[in-house]
Formats: sequence, structure tokens, C-alpha cells
Amino acid sequence: MAAGLVMVSAQAAFALWMRLTAFVAAVLFAFSVLMILWGAPLLPTSSPLPALGYPFLVLTFIGWIWTLLRAER
Repeated sequence: MAAGLVMVSAQAAFALWMRLTAFVAAVLFAFSVLMILWGAPLLPTSSPLPALGYPFLVLTFIGWIWTLLRAER
């Protein structure tokens, strides 16, 4: 998920703030995956990871939707 998030958001069609929020979310989720692989017991609501990545993911989704709706006008 983290790699796909970065690859989709890296396009110049998206504003810089969207690319930054996607990158932050991807880093947080990738770090969460590494912690799980190392054996740390994490739940989706664990604090601070991965719960900290979800707001950045939502901001990225809002930016994508905003860009797509703006392009139709």
C-alpha cells in the first residue's frame, strides 16, 4: 500500500501538499509494516502507529477527489 500510494501521488498533476501528505502516510504505514514484521503487536487503532497515518491518508484522498472534480469543470 505504501509504495502504491507514493507512486500514484508522485504525478505532477497533484498539488504539492497532496504529494507531501501521501508521502507522510506512506512512510508511517511502511514503518508500521516493519514493526509488525519485527514482531511488535500492532492493531489499526494502536497509538501512535498506524493510527497516525490514517489522517494523512484521508487528506490525500480528499486531495485526489478535489483534483478530479476540479478537472471536470
